[in-house]
Amino acid sequence: MFRRKRQQKTIFDHDVYLPAKRVAALEASWAGPFRRSILPMIDEEPFRCFYCADNGRPNVPVSLLIGACILKEMFQLTDRQLLGSLEFDLRWQYAFDINVFEAHICQKTLHNFRTLLAFNAKAGQVFREITGKIIEQAGLLTGKQRLDSTRILSNMADLSRLELFVRTIEGFLNRLAKEFPDLYKKLPALYEEVYRKRAGYFADSKSSKAKRRLAKCAVHLFDLVDRFRDHPGVGRMKYYLLMARLLEEQCVIDATEPGKVRLKSPAEISPESLQNPSDPDAAYGRKGKGYKASLTETCGKANAFQVITDVALESANASDQKDVLPVIERLNENGCKPEELFADAGYGSGENILEAGERGVSLTAPITCGKTPAQGQMHLADFDVSEDCRVVLCCIKDHPPLECRSIGKKRVEAVFSHEDCSGCGFLPYCPVKPGKDGNYRLRYRRKDMATSTRRYYQESTNFKERYKIRSGIEATISETDRVTGLKRVWTRGRVRVAASLFMKALAVNVKRFVNNALQKMKTTGQGPSERPSSLFFGKIPCLLPDWRDRFSYPALAWAA
Repeated sequence: MFRRKRQQKTIFDHDVYLPAKRVAALEASWAGPFRRSILPMIDEEPFRCFYCADNGRPNVPVSLLIGACILKEMFQLTDRQLLGSLEFDLRWQYAFDINVFEAHICQKTLHNFRTLLAFNAKAGQVFREITGKIIEQAGLLTGKQRLDSTRILSNMADLSRLELFVRTIEGFLNRLAKEFPDLYKKLPALYEEVYRKRAGYFADSKSSKAKRRLAKCAVHLFDLVDRFRDHPGVGRMKYYLLMARLLEEQCVIDATEPGKVRLKSPAEISPESLQNPSDPDAAYGRKGKGYKASLTETCGKANAFQVITDVALESANASDQKDVLPVIERLNENGCKPEELFADAGYGSGENILEAGERGVSLTAPITCGKTPAQGQMHLADFDVSEDCRVVLCCIKDHPPLECRSIGKKRVEAVFSHEDCSGCGFLPYCPVKPGKDGNYRLRYRRKDMATSTRRYYQESTNFKERYKIRSGIEATISETDRVTGLKRVWTRGRVRVAASLFMKALAVNVKRFVNNALQKMKTTGQGPSERPSSLFFGKIPCLLPDWRDRFSYPALAWAA
């Protein structure tokens, strides 16, 4: 049954019976700012749907569960360490505003809540809402932001090709022996000897033998898939489906000779192919196996600290080129769309520059893709054009065109007079072409013009100075990895890894917010502005302005 976190004070609360010096020490630690600022930012109401409305035991407060998920990543703890810190660490209890009798979470409850967060898209919602409140409360500017990506490896082993075949077949045989023992007993004894007894582990072989063993595995894989192809129960098993997927992705079946299987060459295998049966969603990219995480953060110089404003999880082989517009759209939906977005060359292209500009965002990223003009030829950048590359203002000799018109959405044609072009010394090197009417025409694709213009501009000192701010995102990725273990998460599967990514990014934001609050307290020499001056125990008021100095034990305070 859903129940919001209690607000009424009790005689067992730490700020009631602890000495004043100890409360001051707690306020000066991370627990103070977390309790005063972060805890009230957690809205429990959206999670009411997880619980029965009028039946069952009252739930563990949602703010406690979400806060525990944040601190788990912030301190990079295991579940056991997390639950131990909650029960025995005074700072944790003070941070969550709970007493010693409430400082307990069942591990199963924590696990179930994380599952609900992941599969109901609530982790992203929590990240966006709390980050938005941090931005608002700290008065951070979001006009300038920077973007980069990194590889994430889930909690899976990095398998060789032979190990991948062996692990997949082994997993299927183990499940088959458990769920369909009669069918398993009918299999040749070879499968039991090679894949289950693991004497002289089949996948643990020298490179000279691995190729031959891999070919045998491919034959075994085909035999098992073909043997149970029409069985209604086995055909629905997870590991059977993984075997069928592995066979399709890694092997070629000879139609002329039944049972003959050929292994595909590495170049024939898709990057989206199965990398490990324990995490079927993982893929292979240029940075390795796993997933790709994109992080965007503010980078305004006037900000007291920067926060991560957007995170996204993609396949490891996904191109950075396709991330720019989705990032801008998500930031716009969250109310923190930047005016300028800094990114590296992987995100830079003429098309992205134009599309971002149409959405009111200036994409500052160098370009290394596309073709460069031949030696001795003029660049498109030698023409002065409008910001959206739709209008040619003048040529290199400052001659305006007679006419400039769009050809569809992607192409532009500018017409220059015969008088201006025929006597121009740049005509042999100019990309204009003569028309039937004697005038000269410049035809170009808008993205080519944007590419050429950016290539010219990125060599300037002005661009290089402004672009220096982008490198800060590298430090943020490094910090997130050091603080939360970003590059090797503790779970598997795309949905769960994405939820973990949101919590890790939120943990970094909370850490920076708390550190900034503590730095302010240290600089000003003042503690928090809000201190409890009156406490209510049931209907009996206890008005003690100096109660911390007079009483050390709750029994004495109650007697007063």
